[in-house]
Amino acid sequence: MAKHYNRILVPLDGSPLAEQALDEACRLAELNQAKVILLNVVSPISEVIAAGTDHPIFIDQQWMTQKAEVLNYLNQVSQRMTCRNIEAECAVEMGHAAESIIDYANRHSIDLIVMATHGRTGLKRLVYGSVAEAVLHKADVPILLVRAHPEAMPVQEGLTV
Repeated sequence: MAKHYNRILVPLDGSPLAEQALDEACRLAELNQAKVILLNVVSPISEVIAAGTDHPIFIDQQWMTQKAEVLNYLNQVSQRMTCRNIEAECAVEMGHAAESIIDYANRHSIDLIVMATHGRTGLKRLVYGSVAEAVLHKADVPILLVRAHPEAMPVQEGLTV
């Protein structure tokens, strides 16, 4: 019996490497007529910017600004997706990446997570950690890890977050 996926989550970190998971997510979405949800997790905001000035920017203002920028990025990505007749949704969460991805998947009845792994090894992996590995070990839903290759990255201008 084949598994049917209705909701496919694609976590993106704003990098072209992470976006390499989109092709696989689109293929699976087309086969299953599934919705694709693009998720970006913003790091927690822990301080007030410009404190001590006449116009400090408070945490909720920073969050709203960051969220708007990230949603703009995700909307641009969704417009570039190669999926035919597939509904795409964009979501932004604040928190630590792996925990937020897993929590989002649990709260929104996600059937599959498709994400790129940056392929770090050795010291880089110890220093930066591996979001993909943490999600792989802790998520309760199936995960498809796509190996990202820097040489396969298309040149994109103006889409950094």
